[in-house]
Amino acid sequence: MPIQSINIRAATAVAAGLLILLFVAGGATGWWVLRDGVRQRALVDHTHQVIETAQAAEASMLEAIAERNQALTGGEARQVAAMDAALVRGDQAAADLVALTTDNPTQQRRAQALLAGFRQLDNRLRDSLVRRERVLAPDLPGLVREAGTLRRSLLALTGDVTAAERRLLDERLRSADEVADRLSLLFVVLLGCAVLSSGLGLWALYRHLRGSAARYDDLARSQRAAEAANAALAESQERLQSILDHARDPILLVRDGGRVAVSNAAAAEQFGLPAADMVGRPILDFVPAYGSHGREVLALRADGSSFPAEISIGRYSEAGGDASVCVLRDVTERRRLEQLKSEFVSTVSHELRTPLTSIRASLGLVVGGVAGEVSEDVRELLEIAHNNSERLVLLVNDILDMEKIESGRLEFRRERQPAARLLEQAVESNRAYGAQFGVDFRLLPREGAAEAAVYADAARIQQVLANLLSNAAKFSPPGGTVEAGVTVEAGDVVFRVRDHGRGIPAEFRNRIFQRFAQADSSDVRQKGGTGLGLSISKAIVEHHGGAIGFEDAPGGGTLFWFSLPRLAERVIRPAPAAGPAADGREQPRRRALVVEDDADVALLLGRILGQHGWDSEVARDASEAFESLDRSHFDALTLDLMLPDEDGLSLFRRLRQRPDGRALPVIVISAIADQGRVQLNGDAVGVVDWLDKPIDQSRLRDALRHALHSSDGGARILHVEDDHDIVRVVAAVMGDEAEIVPARSLADARAILAADPHFALVIVDVGLPDGSGLDLLGELRHLPKPPPVLIFSASDYDPGTARHVAASLVKSRTENRELHNTIRHLIESLPPATETPTA
Repeated sequence: MPIQSINIRAATAVAAGLLILLFVAGGATGWWVLRDGVRQRALVDHTHQVIETAQAAEASMLEAIAERNQALTGGEARQVAAMDAALVRGDQAAADLVALTTDNPTQQRRAQALLAGFRQLDNRLRDSLVRRERVLAPDLPGLVREAGTLRRSLLALTGDVTAAERRLLDERLRSADEVADRLSLLFVVLLGCAVLSSGLGLWALYRHLRGSAARYDDLARSQRAAEAANAALAESQERLQSILDHARDPILLVRDGGRVAVSNAAAAEQFGLPAADMVGRPILDFVPAYGSHGREVLALRADGSSFPAEISIGRYSEAGGDASVCVLRDVTERRRLEQLKSEFVSTVSHELRTPLTSIRASLGLVVGGVAGEVSEDVRELLEIAHNNSERLVLLVNDILDMEKIESGRLEFRRERQPAARLLEQAVESNRAYGAQFGVDFRLLPREGAAEAAVYADAARIQQVLANLLSNAAKFSPPGGTVEAGVTVEAGDVVFRVRDHGRGIPAEFRNRIFQRFAQADSSDVRQKGGTGLGLSISKAIVEHHGGAIGFEDAPGGGTLFWFSLPRLAERVIRPAPAAGPAADGREQPRRRALVVEDDADVALLLGRILGQHGWDSEVARDASEAFESLDRSHFDALTLDLMLPDEDGLSLFRRLRQRPDGRALPVIVISAIADQGRVQLNGDAVGVVDWLDKPIDQSRLRDALRHALHSSDGGARILHVEDDHDIVRVVAAVMGDEAEIVPARSLADARAILAADPHFALVIVDVGLPDGSGLDLLGELRHLPKPPPVLIFSASDYDPGTARHVAASLVKSRTENRELHNTIRHLIESLPPATETPTA
């Protein structure tokens, strides 16, 4: 901008400022003068009023004395009344004078003295009249003189008051004159300033008129520059809009209180509105959950439909305030792919596990000699096939476990577990696997952890320990030793597995717990493995609230460890000693667990059981019951349905989920036995009898006898399975111990049950050609004597079926021995049909 224009504007501003200052100063001066004039007038009026009041008091006093004097000489009543009136006026005037002089202490004192003296004069005047009536009293002349003295003093006081007020009046008049002089001087100054401002304004106008042409040229140049800048800005905005429109994801610029300012083509296409129509509308019309902390939201289209989207919001500040960039990514296709993945996993679960179960079990039976002796060459080939089938089973199971971990569907059944026992069982279970590599497992001293317990899913913790032990065995030198131990540290139970191998390479340490992580793929092919074991172990341990890691072991090798929170110690009563046999030798007797919170009833049951050759142990609540089951073996269990910490029906269902409780005979002894039987409604497989309190000893004796009953073979089992190979494998596993009746579909099973519903066990596959095997459970519960049900399917264990079945096994996860023992236990737990109590 030219300097001339700046000077003109500055001069104009100064002139305008001076004029404004003049107006403000003039207004302030006028207001001040007006206020001062009013104040001066008030002060003058007040002074005049004081003088007039003092003179009125003086006149009233003189009038009263004159009237008294006439009354003394003539004695007329008229003069007395006039004196009284004058005295009243004088007294009032003196009182008014006191009120008017409150602003002046000196005048105030004079006025108060005048009022007091006037009242004394009033008394003297009236007293003189009274004494005259007593006929020339000797002291009358004294009273007259005294009144005269008071008159003179009062006249002096009124004179002083009047003189002081006159002096004050003169001072105030002089002050008013001074104000008028200052006002005149101020007026002259303001007039000069006005003239100066007018001159400055005229000069500025002159300069402005002279420089108008140059200023117009400058404005024209500025306008051309602004147009060029606007064109560049428009080009930049078009380029930015083009970039946004080429993006595949919807992008919205949000500002002005949550309204859309910019929308790209992808957003217009996704929401079904032109981009121009989206601008200015609230962002909540399109993304109702905008601003929430979730990464996925539900976006709404113009036609009312919706789509799931990932949202990313970037916030920034601009001249007009805060703004944000909202990027949406439609995840509909990803959801569809996840569904396809889930369906694929389900297909893998069934289509791979079922044939693998047949292959694995068949090879196991042949290697075990069920089909007769085979030559050494054939045995070697069969063992190779069996071992590789085991590797394939582990791979399938690991992949399915990882998928369940990612989807959050990995189920856990946690209970109180002794830590030392978990480690001992894992070592014994994997000892044969270590022997394949010439590696031995050795348990370290427990170091105070003998009684330590954790709240965990025993099967999952065994899976973690199996992964660590198998890895240690694979990477240990032949003839080496893998050391496993458990300790208690700072309230945690720590499991350790140490090998003496070559250690973990430094470049592999950061990703050792990742999926499919392998330090040396060529070595892994020799050793075997999927690279999923440690990743699955990490997820299991962290779900239990623990931690997992590794470190270099002293002297070489690697030490893997994981910790779990330790449970508080509980007092455990010792198990009762075994009683002597008839020949005098100590011989173990049948043992029963009495779950009863009433001490008297528990004592009575113990004595009845003792009479029939049973030892008993009492558990007063569900917690003590499971502690006793963890500690000892029992041949039967009596159950009260009303317990202080958990109802008996829940305890029963939890019992059936334990490996040692699936076939344990249960005798319900409760005041609400019939009610409990209705609630379980056939799900209570393995319940020998339901006894109401008070206890019927003969019926309890029969129930105990039923609990000891064991099938002698020849039990009939209905196997509902569409895969003929699985049926043959199960038949081979059971051998002559049971008769297998196959049913290839739900229709076949229903027809067989309609012809003969008496079976010791029903084995059901979930995936059947004409429906789900679970649909058969309801029909089985309505049979006259419902048999126990074993789910043997390629699908993983579903907790929802726990209330309906006696046990559940997963194909490819179940060894032949486990399958045989489970079926055998379920058959033996069922009492004879002729003696089974009816509901």
